[in-house]
Amino acid sequence: MTQTDTRSTKQLFKEWRGGDADAGSLMAQRFADWYYAIATSKLGEGNGSGPTERACARFGEGIINVTESRALVRWAHDIIVDELKTAGERATDGNEPNAYTGNQKPKALLARAKADLPGEMALLEAVYGNIASDEEIEKLAEPLGGNPMGVLKARYALKRWLRDHARVPFDVAPDSPILDRAPLPLYESNKMASPDEEVNFEHWMLTDLDLCKDIAEFAHFAIALRGGVPADAANDTSAPAAKSAASDDGGGAGVGAAGAAAAGGVALLGVGAVGLIVVALVAAYFIFG
Repeated sequence: MTQTDTRSTKQLFKEWRGGDADAGSLMAQRFADWYYAIATSKLGEGNGSGPTERACARFGEGIINVTESRALVRWAHDIIVDELKTAGERATDGNEPNAYTGNQKPKALLARAKADLPGEMALLEAVYGNIASDEEIEKLAEPLGGNPMGVLKARYALKRWLRDHARVPFDVAPDSPILDRAPLPLYESNKMASPDEEVNFEHWMLTDLDLCKDIAEFAHFAIALRGGVPADAANDTSAPAAKSAASDDGGGAGVGAAGAAAAGGVALLGVGAVGLIVVALVAAYFIFG
């Protein structure tokens, strides 16, 4: 669904606590979207769906015990962090097709993009693959406006190319990215300056569903970039499963399948007359579409 409500998550929480069932339902959906974006960015759809669903279930079971809005985001974030630790935290490589890749292998598409975007792809491979020094990255980013904005511009240039030339259904691919999103590639490539900086970025994600959507729809390309891109599409012989840092065989908790990115449902126990609010399991493209 498209997020049009401008109320903050904390405001929705307060209104739900006051008996507004609609506010509770919208709040639950917002947290489900957030969990999906974080888990998919780190583990991919297949391995990320299990942590997402379990986090949503824990959210639904525990939200009734949260009484202060200022404690809400940190409490909710601790849940997904805990689930991701169990699942492996971050995929180091993957080539999993899904709805957001147009059901095509991301590495093959990235290899095709090299011909049209040589500078952008060289920069993205250096950043996401952790194969270059800071000095080399600065040099690669200079023609695009320097680091970090040059990296962000390269990311969006790639998204536009994938949308226009490979029928990848991206919705977020601006021609002129905003400065506030400069940390985005650092988050996706695990280059944040500290764990606290990553936590703060994920907290910020909750305030912007468009940012969550951006991260979710590019997740499998980010994971593929982490592991390296073949020289051309014909050399793409990698397996489709994502590989997490804790599992060499790409396995792990999750029931997702290509083209059906499942996000978790949330059940909220009511306050007063609110009653029971249930947000069923839905496909990611219904969440974000």
